[in-house]
Amino acid sequence: MPANIQTFFTQAAQKQFARDFLFRVKQISFPGLNLNGETDLVYARTGSLPTRTIENKTVNYAGQVFNLGGRATYGSAEGYSIEFYCDQALDLRTKLEKASRVAFNNEDTTANMCMPGPESTITLDLLAIPCTRDINATSGNPLEVIKTIKLIGVGIRDIGNIDYAIADGSGEIKTFTSTFSYHFYEDFSK
Repeated sequence: MPANIQTFFTQAAQKQFARDFLFRVKQISFPGLNLNGETDLVYARTGSLPTRTIENKTVNYAGQVFNLGGRATYGSAEGYSIEFYCDQALDLRTKLEKASRVAFNNEDTTANMCMPGPESTITLDLLAIPCTRDINATSGNPLEVIKTIKLIGVGIRDIGNIDYAIADGSGEIKTFTSTFSYHFYEDFSK
């Protein structure tokens, strides 16, 4: 099929485009923390799909370089960040702080030094807006989950600061960033 404006238009109308807001944090669960996006206020302001790289391994023979696949690495595995909206009572941040004290408690210097297992996860959903060309259809179609990414072996690493501007504040909504580590992710595409 030749690539021209008509084929672009046809494909774009059929497949639609990903949008920068069609992403949600569905669940965060690891020792000391179990947050469910359905029941807890876990509204991510920004997030990203993690990277996955197959390392390149070379074999040289008779002046020719051959490129072979190596191990899989995850670029954000030691520092995966999510920016969250703050609720007024700082409930989400308080829960994350408690979980960080399970990871390491400086009052009695106890720590959970165990390697996180498969029960320690962050579940991310990628969403789509169902499109209809039916003029009788009602507006407000619910978002549908088209892909789920589950980070496996999650541990908390950082709970970012919240900056206040007491003298010059204008009522801006506050956010904070938390950083997690993970071992790998699983992809549950539809």
